[in-house]
Amino acid sequence: MPIQSVPPDDPNAAAIQQGRAMVRLIETIDVLVTGADEREAIELRAVQARYRQRLRQLVADLPPVVSAQILLASDQIQGPGGDVTLN
Repeated sequence: MPIQSVPPDDPNAAAIQQGRAMVRLIETIDVLVTGADEREAIELRAVQARYRQRLRQLVADLPPVVSAQILLASDQIQGPGGDVTLN
């Protein structure tokens, strides 16, 4: 998937792009850990934990509709609130 540029005057689009990249990274680490040795797995899990934290903070700071667009990009990322639905 090619990286698309985000208009500089659209902070929501930039947040969505960043958030979706974090979601993909978090999911990718689950795959990479499978073939990793113990030390590498620990390092990968540390990176994953950091980006989970950053993603949670990002979605907490955004309007719910924008956060939902990020989290709906993945059916595997489940934070403390469970799934995301728009009301």
